[in-house]
Amino acid sequence: MKIKYPKLVEDAFTVAKQHGKIAPGKENDVKARIYQVMVDRGMLNELGEPTQLAVDKGIADGLGPNTQSDSLVEFKRQFPIYREFDDSHFKRLNGEWMADTYVIKAICQATIADPTSEPEQRLQAEEMLQQIEDSKG
Repeated sequence: MKIKYPKLVEDAFTVAKQHGKIAPGKENDVKARIYQVMVDRGMLNELGEPTQLAVDKGIADGLGPNTQSDSLVEFKRQFPIYREFDDSHFKRLNGEWMADTYVIKAICQATIADPTSEPEQRLQAEEMLQQIEDSKG
């Protein structure tokens, strides 16, 4: 049975998929957990509707590139992994925030060094570092 989740949950699931692997057959479990976290944190009510808090945070209409805030501050709030990096390492390209290779390399190196990261995450980080090195040509 396919469950229809609110747009905010679907958008968060899409972001989660972009930043890691989700085991086949576990998609609904992950979406259910995202839904519960959003309810627990006051972003959605029990009916799946965005709350005033979601409106105040600017995510009531979703997390897609057309709904995200234009500010780098908001981007870093939505993706806290980037908070530690200076704003000079980011630029806006085609309406989306992009990080430079310094940031990507630092995140990849941290992923490889993190004993709690999954083997697949470490492999992806190593491959990305290799792509960066290969592009220097």
